[in-house]
Amino acid sequence: MTDTFPGLPGASLLPLVLASGSPRRRHWMEALRIPFELQAPQVDETPLLDEEPRDLVLRLAELKAEVVARRNPSRWILAADTTVAVDHHTLNKPTDAEDAVRMLQLIQGRKHQVHTGFCLQKNDEIHSFVDTAEVLFRPMTETQIRWYVGTREPMDKAGAYAIQGIGALFIERVEGSFSTVMGLPVERMGALFLSLGVLKSWVGFPG
Repeated sequence: MTDTFPGLPGASLLPLVLASGSPRRRHWMEALRIPFELQAPQVDETPLLDEEPRDLVLRLAELKAEVVARRNPSRWILAADTTVAVDHHTLNKPTDAEDAVRMLQLIQGRKHQVHTGFCLQKNDEIHSFVDTAEVLFRPMTETQIRWYVGTREPMDKAGAYAIQGIGALFIERVEGSFSTVMGLPVERMGALFLSLGVLKSWVGFPG
């Protein structure tokens, strides 16, 4: 699928290619008015044996960027991957309602980590990193957990919650980047874009 979001008047650089199907990442591109085309790659996201959560998200972000870069030479490709981790165990998207209940039982009343891997690639030029935030969940009763799962919001979210949705009701504190928890480390991404000088061509940002 390919979609286009126009940037600000005067943009001259070819639009960035967003290698993601995430509506949260699309939201950030639109909010920043960075012109982009949407091309979501199909990759195997199965963790490797004993793969740490940070290593997983970095590998998948780089893999997604590489897949899309092959068919878009000389274009900037942006890819990201996010997961939730508790005690080094990866919590990806729940497989069903009971799996979502299990994940919420694990994270309620305690801190967990949200890791987002980021990769920006053009041909053989690659800039990648992992950003991590810690999220403290309030204690949840079994009734609250099952009510939340019943809203269906957790079903396509890593860790079985959405910080930008109903899940915010259960969060006591975030240490680190809120945008990283949403799936795109905007602060570090912005600094990278500035260092590369691409914002001037994309949105007319004064150098």
